[in-house]
Amino acid sequence: MTVASAWEADLPARSSDDENVPDLLTRPLLRREEPAWGSRVPWFAAVLASGWVLIATLAMCALPAVSVWMADGADGSLGDPLRFGARLWLLSHRVELVVDGTGFELAPLGLTIVFVLLMYRSGRWAAHQAGTATPRGVVLVVAPAVAVYTVGAGLLAVVASADDVSVAPLPAVAWAACWAAVGCALGVLHETGFDEVWLVRIAPEVRAALAAAGVAVAALVVVGAALLTLALVVNSSQIGVLAEALEAGAVGNSVLALGGAAVIPNAVIWAASFSLGPGFVVGVDTVVAPGGVELGMVPALPVLGALPAQPPGTLVWAVLAGPVLAGVLAGLVVHRRLASQNEPPATLVLAAGGAGAAAALAMSVLALLSGGSAGAVRLSVIGPVPWEVAAMTFLAVGIPAMITVAVLEWSRSRSQAGSGSAEAPDGAAR
Repeated sequence: MTVASAWEADLPARSSDDENVPDLLTRPLLRREEPAWGSRVPWFAAVLASGWVLIATLAMCALPAVSVWMADGADGSLGDPLRFGARLWLLSHRVELVVDGTGFELAPLGLTIVFVLLMYRSGRWAAHQAGTATPRGVVLVVAPAVAVYTVGAGLLAVVASADDVSVAPLPAVAWAACWAAVGCALGVLHETGFDEVWLVRIAPEVRAALAAAGVAVAALVVVGAALLTLALVVNSSQIGVLAEALEAGAVGNSVLALGGAAVIPNAVIWAASFSLGPGFVVGVDTVVAPGGVELGMVPALPVLGALPAQPPGTLVWAVLAGPVLAGVLAGLVVHRRLASQNEPPATLVLAAGGAGAAAALAMSVLALLSGGSAGAVRLSVIGPVPWEVAAMTFLAVGIPAMITVAVLEWSRSRSQAGSGSAEAPDGAAR
C-alpha cells in the first residue's frame, strides 16, 4: 500500500450526499486514478516541464529588450537584447552580475515569484503525467526537473558573460537549483497529496504555530502593501515628473512600468520593514525608518519617487500599530486551534511564542531576498537588514501573540470558574 492510499484509508467515509456530487467536482485538480502516459518514464515528463519553464521565463525576460530593439529599427545584432534577457533571468534568480568590476545583485521579486509559480505548475503537470504515487516517484520527477533547470542556468551564465559583464556559473547553478527545487517539489507534493500526509503527522501545537506565523506574515505584507500604496498616491506627482524627465518614449515608458511592477514585491517588504521599525536603506549612510529619514543622492528612477522625504510624524504610532495587530491575529489563531483541545495555558503561550519566532525567521528571509546591491559604490547596500527585521518581528508580533493567548486563557478560566460556582448552589439544593 502506498503512502497516498494509506492516507486515503484514514479519511472518514463519504456520506450519501457526497456520493451524489459529480466526480469532476470532488477529485483534486489534474489527479487521475489510472497511470498517465509518463508513468514509465517520469524523467521525460520532468524534462519537458522544466524545459518549458526555462524557455518561457527566458522569453519573458528578453521580450522588453527585444521590443526596444525593434522600436529602434532593429539596429544592431539580435544577440544583444537576447543577452540582456539572459542577464535579467539570472538577476531574477538573485545571481550576481559583475559589471566593470562592480557587483549588481538585486532580484526583482515580481519576476522571481512568477518563475517559482511556473515551476510549481510544471511540477504538478509532470507528477500528473508520470502518475506519481510514491516518495521514490517524487524524487524521480523532482531531480530531473531541477537538473535541467540548473544546466540551463549554467549555459545562460556563459551566454550572459560578455563585454564588461561577467557571471560566475557556480552561483548561477546553485541559485537556480534552489528556486527550481522549491517550486517543483511543492507542486509535486501537492499533486500527489503527500503535503497533506506529512502535515497530519506534525504535532497540533506546531501546526497551530505555523498557521499563526503564516497569518502574521500575511498581515505584515498587507501592512506593507497599504503603506506602499499610500506612498505612491502621495508622491504620484513626483513620480510623474521623474518619468517625464527620462523622455523614454512610449516603448521606454512601458519597459519602465514593467520594471517598476517587477520590484513592487521588494518595495512591499521594505514598507513592512518600515512598519516594524528598522526601516531600510537606499545606499550607504542612508536610512528610511519611522524614527528618521536620511536620503542623499538617489537615481532619478520613477519608482524611487515614492520614497518619503521625512518621517510620518504623528502618524508614526498608526504605522507601528500594524505589526502589533498582526501579533494579536496570530494569538487568536493559536487560541482558536488549541483551546478546544484542553491544552494547558503554558502550551498555548509557547505555541504563540513559536509563531512569533517562525514569523521572525520568515520575515528575515524575505528581507534578505528583497535587498542586495545596485552596483554603484553609493548604492552597494539596498534594502532592510535581515537580523534587525527578525528581532523586531519577534518583539512586535511574538510578544503581542503571547499576551493575547494569555489574556484569552485567563478570561476563559474565569468564565469556567464563574459557571462552576453558579452551578454549585443548584446542585446543593437538589
